[in-house]
Amino acid sequence: MEVSRISSSLIAFLMIFPTFCGCMEDSMDDSLELEFSVDYLVGGEVQNLRIVSSDRMSVLVPYLIYNSDTGYFQNGTILDFNAAYSSYTIQILVPPSSEECVFLMSDYGREEWPLRKTNESWREWIQRDGNQFGLENNLGVQLKSANSTFPSLQRAYVTTGAVEYQFLDVLRPVREGLSAEEGSLHGAGLIDGLSVFEMMQIIAVDGDFNDLWGPFTEPPQPDYTNALNFFSGELTAYGYDAQIHNYRTASSPRAENVCGYKTGTLYPDEWLVLGAHLDVAEPGSGGGEGTSIGAHDNKAGVALILEAAKGLAQFEHRRTIVVCFWSNEENGYDGSDMWIETIPPGVTVTNYLNADAVGTNWPGYYTLVVDCIPNYDDEVLGDQWEMIGLLEWIGTDNHNTSEALRLGREIFHKEGYASMKDVDSSDQKRQSISVHDSDRGRSDYERFADQLGVVSVDWGSLTGGSDCYHRQCDTLDKMIEMMVMDNATGVQSLVHSFDLITWWIFIAAMHLDETPIYDKN
Repeated sequence: MEVSRISSSLIAFLMIFPTFCGCMEDSMDDSLELEFSVDYLVGGEVQNLRIVSSDRMSVLVPYLIYNSDTGYFQNGTILDFNAAYSSYTIQILVPPSSEECVFLMSDYGREEWPLRKTNESWREWIQRDGNQFGLENNLGVQLKSANSTFPSLQRAYVTTGAVEYQFLDVLRPVREGLSAEEGSLHGAGLIDGLSVFEMMQIIAVDGDFNDLWGPFTEPPQPDYTNALNFFSGELTAYGYDAQIHNYRTASSPRAENVCGYKTGTLYPDEWLVLGAHLDVAEPGSGGGEGTSIGAHDNKAGVALILEAAKGLAQFEHRRTIVVCFWSNEENGYDGSDMWIETIPPGVTVTNYLNADAVGTNWPGYYTLVVDCIPNYDDEVLGDQWEMIGLLEWIGTDNHNTSEALRLGREIFHKEGYASMKDVDSSDQKRQSISVHDSDRGRSDYERFADQLGVVSVDWGSLTGGSDCYHRQCDTLDKMIEMMVMDNATGVQSLVHSFDLITWWIFIAAMHLDETPIYDKN
């Protein structure tokens, strides 16, 4: 990739500058203005964007852009235009399903900037005059480093004033040959929810991926071995060093995982880990009669992590990216426990991102539960506020979920964690997303938090409150049935859900590769 700074003094261009603007919106008194080389940005794609300034100014770009000086993507970038009609050409990755993106403008050399709340959109921020008020609660961003073509920012408690703004439309292509009811609206980009659904049609049907129990037997189960080989092949095709780890444990004859490794080029011994458990609840396990397919728990989590891994493999990263599919989660976490025990000397895990029993949630009538741990006080939201804030920030940008995030926070405070996981409240038709910390961790992410002190996240939805939890009816068809909405088919809304979560995990990983979040306690 090449990102270059271009100065423009072409008289012809200057003459047409005032009328050349595409889908934009001016701010306040029009004292500052930007000209874009495109009428709109393509959601979910990396693309070139040329920006020309109307005056000497600084511009905050609150999205991922590629920095050619470092070779990595960074979030929160300042562009300093040192004269009128100067320009930058950047490579930018804008959120996949937002309708617009924003550029903040202010005096040249500005180092401190106000920001929107984590669970409000930029448009909502503008509509309440947040840009004119400057700062709310003193939480904004300030310049982190100026020793780069693209200076980056970090969150900070600062005092600062108003900024101007300009919007640029974002459009996302649809998958050709399919209707909206079949998921075409979320079938394009670096990664997409329709591809996750198509993977589910391979791994979550009556076929080669059934009865993935344990494994507990010796010799190993052929179906489980086939599944490990399949996912190893997928990770290899994406560019990972795929390895099948086979452990002997005290609690069972064996634990087997498949992991892919993409070595970081700056901090190779710092590992950012993504994971999902591959096994399903076998007959006689707790909470149900056991299942053969396990579509929701946890083929969906596997498919989501696999798709996010595909996107991450397309770029270089500062830290090593590790993608693992665990065994034995349903019966004691032997797979993740053994992997943690065998981490090489000198290696540290920076953060862990998990997907377990997820998909039947927003935009449907079940809550998407995003759990951040370690947690120390279940009565207070805030033990992992830095991670909660980051995830709300990303989720709001990705798919216009600010209203769902605010409702989810209200439900969590008033009704608690169990009301979202153990009670089927879909008859209320609440479209909600709750990002929180709690002490109910019940998946592999709990092991990373407990054993390594690593800030860990899980994306999940209704489990104990579902009639099909750990039962034979946990199928893809059942997930589709649960996601039927008043204004969308089950496939359409399930693909939308898959798209939201996959992009959320992917962009969270991009942020955490740049700046890990550590447990302050």
